[in-house]
Amino acid sequence: MAGSSRKKSLTSRDLQAIERKKQLLESARDLFAEKGFHNTSSKEINRSIGMADGLLYYYFPEGKQQILDSIIQEATEYKFQLIRRLLQDVDQQAPIRDMLINLFRGMWETITSDTNRKTLMILFHEQPLLKKEQTTWVVDTFHAVIDQIATLLEKRVLNGELRPLNCKLMARQLASTFQSHIFERVFIMGEYELNEDSERYIIVNIDFLLECWQI
Repeated sequence: MAGSSRKKSLTSRDLQAIERKKQLLESARDLFAEKGFHNTSSKEINRSIGMADGLLYYYFPEGKQQILDSIIQEATEYKFQLIRRLLQDVDQQAPIRDMLINLFRGMWETITSDTNRKTLMILFHEQPLLKKEQTTWVVDTFHAVIDQIATLLEKRVLNGELRPLNCKLMARQLASTFQSHIFERVFIMGEYELNEDSERYIIVNIDFLLECWQI
C-alpha cells in the first residue's frame, strides 16, 4: 500500500523527469558502446532524443561522468539480479552435467541481452574512468556470483557426486571458463546467438572439469 500511495503522489512533471532520465541513459549507453565515452558529446546525447542542448545537466549535474556512473551501477545491479535468479531457479535435481550446461546457457542469454552486452562493452573500454569504489563494487558483485555457484557445488559434494575439493576454487574455474568463452565469442567475434560450436566447446570443458572433480 505504501508503494502504491507513493506512486500516486508523483506529479506529471515527476514522471516526465523519470522518463527523460531513462531516455538519456539509454541514449548514452548506445552512443558510449558504439563510439566510446570520449568520442560522444553531451550535445549528441541530448539531440539523439530530441532534447535541447544543456538540459542534460538539469538531470545529471555532473554531466557525462555521472551518466557513465549510473549506467555501470544500474546495469551491474540488474545483471547480478538476473544471474542470482538464474542460480536460484536452476534445476538442482538434474544430473550435474545437465545443470552446468543449462547454467552456461542461462549466463549466455543474460550477458548477451542488448542492455547487458552494451554495458559490458562500455565497462571493458572505459575501465580507466571508473572510480575505485565502482571497480571494487563490480568485483564484489562477481565474487557474490562465485559464492552462489560454490553453494550449488557444495550440495553436490555433500551428496557424493563430487570430490571434497575447494568449492570456491571449483566455482571460479567454472565461471572463468564460461566468461572467457562468452567474451571471445560475443565481444571479439560478434556472435550474439548461441550456436552449436559454442555449446560443443563448453560441453567439452564441462566434461573435463567433471573428470577432475568427480570421485
